[in-house]
Amino acid sequence: MHIDQIVVGAAVGDAVTESAIRIRNALRNTVESNIYAFHREPNADQDIGLMEHYPLPSHRSPDDIIVYHVSIGEPGITDFVLHRSERLVLVYHNMTPASFFRDVDPVFADLLDAGRRELPTLLDRAEAVIAVSEFNANELRAMGRHDVVVAAPPLNLRRLLDIEPDPQIQAILPVAVPGKMLLFVGQVLPHKRPDLLVAAHHLLVTNDFPDARLVIAGPSRNKRYANALRRYIDDLALDTVWFTGGLTDGELAAMYRRADVVVTASEHEGFCVPIVEAFNHDVPVIARDFGAVAETARGAALVLPSDTGARHMAEAMRRVLTDDALRDTLVARGRERREHFTVDRTTAGMLDAIRLIVSGQFGRRR
Repeated sequence: MHIDQIVVGAAVGDAVTESAIRIRNALRNTVESNIYAFHREPNADQDIGLMEHYPLPSHRSPDDIIVYHVSIGEPGITDFVLHRSERLVLVYHNMTPASFFRDVDPVFADLLDAGRRELPTLLDRAEAVIAVSEFNANELRAMGRHDVVVAAPPLNLRRLLDIEPDPQIQAILPVAVPGKMLLFVGQVLPHKRPDLLVAAHHLLVTNDFPDARLVIAGPSRNKRYANALRRYIDDLALDTVWFTGGLTDGELAAMYRRADVVVTASEHEGFCVPIVEAFNHDVPVIARDFGAVAETARGAALVLPSDTGARHMAEAMRRVLTDDALRDTLVARGRERREHFTVDRTTAGMLDAIRLIVSGQFGRRR
């Protein structure tokens, strides 16, 4: 039997790619399993094949399974899976609303819109659907697909604790960050709202912690947006924001170990991996109540109302940095919450869902 997975893009540090790799590695204990991608970055796992090399239909059986990780629109993949005879399983990671990108990247916005339009057709074709959070599952249920199972993505969120932090970053940090360190981990994109973090940080350094630093740790995948963000920082005459760009695991490990608080103002999250990474490093988290953020944190982060602006975000930063009792409470709750996302537990949860599908106990056969 073959259980193959499809991702739109394969990249190092991408949560969807890492999730697919862990599923593949676990499946290979019992079945033949490979991953195929429409796009693959040069530094990605070279065992991930390109879609053009996907086996011909004559080399697959209607009892074999395609697991398609849905996170963005890609008409070529949708057309591909609709015309294959294998059983189709969707793993839904959610799609960012196109409105966030319409002004800065119309082409990408069109792909997101296409993904939303394709989703009902994929749901109708799929034998079974897995969502990585209840937030994602509820979105699909609202579209009429009620037999959705929820399974957290199988990510090794302890990997950053199991490696040595990068020595160069460790040497730089005492100079680059002389005071409190606020860490944001994620891509520099509009829906992540780093501009709101910058505005809050500006208030914090002006009124409370002049030596504090905001470290924005992640790649700037949209130059137009990143340039606008830098101009905004220049307009504020703010020299306490550090853009690191993409980081290796060793570099990111050094950042988490130095951070005083992890902050995110994101307005769309289907899961939010950095929250759990922060829990694993005993770092308190401040976030806003969007998407699956509150679900992921489950009371272990300071989750602010969705309409929280810069002033109240800055006040939350100040509280967490100065209130030892609050910090201790958040850290303790984070230690409890992270146990729900161990690599063994999340991998087992995803494999259990797939096994139910394989055996016909879950989903609907065509």
